[in-house]
Amino acid sequence: MADLTRRGLLAAGALTLLAGCGDDQPRQQAADGKPQGTVNVWLHGSQDTGRQFQELVHRYMADFQIDVRLLYLPVGQLDAKLLTAFSGGTPPDVFKIGHWSFPAHAKKKRLAPVDTKALPLQNYEPGTTAPLTYQNVPYGVPIDFNPCMLYYRKDRFKEAGLDPDKPPSTWEEVAEYSAKLTSKDRKRVGLQWLYGDPQWALMMLTALIQGQGGKFPSLATEHGINALTYMSGMGNPKLSNPLGALGLFYSGEAAMVVSGAFLGPALEKLGKDKLTFGKQYGVAPMPTWAGGQSVVPAYTWGWGVAKDSPNQFTSWHFVNYMQGAPSVTANLDNGIIIPTKGWREAGPRGKSEIMKIVADSLPHVDFGPIIPGTLELAKAAAGAVDSVAHGKSTPDQAAATFDSTVRLIQ
Repeated sequence: MADLTRRGLLAAGALTLLAGCGDDQPRQQAADGKPQGTVNVWLHGSQDTGRQFQELVHRYMADFQIDVRLLYLPVGQLDAKLLTAFSGGTPPDVFKIGHWSFPAHAKKKRLAPVDTKALPLQNYEPGTTAPLTYQNVPYGVPIDFNPCMLYYRKDRFKEAGLDPDKPPSTWEEVAEYSAKLTSKDRKRVGLQWLYGDPQWALMMLTALIQGQGGKFPSLATEHGINALTYMSGMGNPKLSNPLGALGLFYSGEAAMVVSGAFLGPALEKLGKDKLTFGKQYGVAPMPTWAGGQSVVPAYTWGWGVAKDSPNQFTSWHFVNYMQGAPSVTANLDNGIIIPTKGWREAGPRGKSEIMKIVADSLPHVDFGPIIPGTLELAKAAAGAVDSVAHGKSTPDQAAATFDSTVRLIQ
């Protein structure tokens, strides 16, 4: 679940060190509200994918005379290595992890609450720190904030006789359009779900169930079974692409896909001449059920600080610096949103249609259940969706299995 299908689009790098990362260097708590000492930071990616980040790190080191040590990890290894470090009592000071990992770490008292003297939480858009809060205590701040939206191929719409300037706005219309866009052999489909990805399964079920007025995380209800039935009625889990559903969208095999703001810039990098926004594809707000409420599923990565860090003030001071205007602007160019107030004014891309959809969706964002067992819950959600999609279970059977698993998790 770690990379949310961006693994192929923004490939994670190999294990890389910027300035070493050892526990033999002394670290001291800040005195008189001034940052000092050393801060060890773990994050996914590589030096090649984080040049702007590194530039800001070096600027911070020069401005405050702080020794910052970065450890880049492949995204699939980050959670496991961090868990080992926590268990061994040697966690880094600062780390970037998915919001779904925060509740479990917070429950086990591994995280330091946000130091509001070093990092003012009022600088963030209302509600955006919610998934990084556990039992009313904020433990992190968001980076790479992604509410979902609908991407659609205008060229495929034209081929099917659909108006390319009128994308579906309801789930009922999505199903109707998808049927018209799906070939008899199902090698070309309308909407393609991100099969096999736990976090995306969890987000889609959240939108489909709570958008009907139901409550999640139960599937053995009318709303839950409706959601599983709906998802199994479109897309094709047997289609494959190295980049998953997003690659199928790029190739044109899938005419619609639900994704985040990052997809636009990622598609440009894959081939701007082949797929241009406004020509071959467009973006629309997250669909709702006809007459239903708007539910926009979302995820975010967040910065956290270890409770065992002896340098917590400096750690939060460093995070606050890295979330400043230069970082907001640079990240927007890659479709990565740091939701501090005024983020849309930070760069030209903030005024784009995609970012307007993001801004308009903020009051309707739903991160799904924020519980210590979110990881296990997401895996169970993917199991239910995939088993029905592949014909291994009926919606009722998959729902019963899911609810049994949820009772054990909770």
